[in-house]
Amino acid sequence: MPEMDIAKIVAVVKQGKTVVSGEDSMIVDAVLRATEENRKATFYVPRALHEEVMARYWTSERLKQTGTEPVSDEEARRIKAELDLDINGYSNRIDCPRCGHVYDMYEFLKQGIAEHGREIVEGILALEDAAVIRVNPVQSLVCPNCKLLMRGHPHYYGHCQYACCRGGQV
Repeated sequence: MPEMDIAKIVAVVKQGKTVVSGEDSMIVDAVLRATEENRKATFYVPRALHEEVMARYWTSERLKQTGTEPVSDEEARRIKAELDLDINGYSNRIDCPRCGHVYDMYEFLKQGIAEHGREIVEGILALEDAAVIRVNPVQSLVCPNCKLLMRGHPHYYGHCQYACCRGGQV
């Protein structure tokens, strides 16, 4: 069993956060239950647990209902050329109700860099032994073209290290 660095755990708790450890099936169930109950949480998990949750959550039916598709080669090239990020994964595309501009993985990453900084985005994408699962995240999608705050238009995304799950109606 790997050693735990209790000082780092205590440092996280001192920031007002909770650290939970449990058997894998309990953590997977907790993520899925939080999703179903519309709870908001962020889970930092080993890659194997991330893959298990994604396999159970992202069914072919859910992918179809949400319009979530693999990031196209063209979009991945644009992300690399304009944002200097290597990305794969999946995303839905949202048409701005005002101007019709498409909000996709490129726009999500661009907005993420603007709001959180390049270092945070690159750090998440560079994770090798861990992954982040955001459950029912609160997102403020902003159309970069007309600046409309697109409420009620959830953006679904997933990457090897970072993904979201949402409960309620799809």
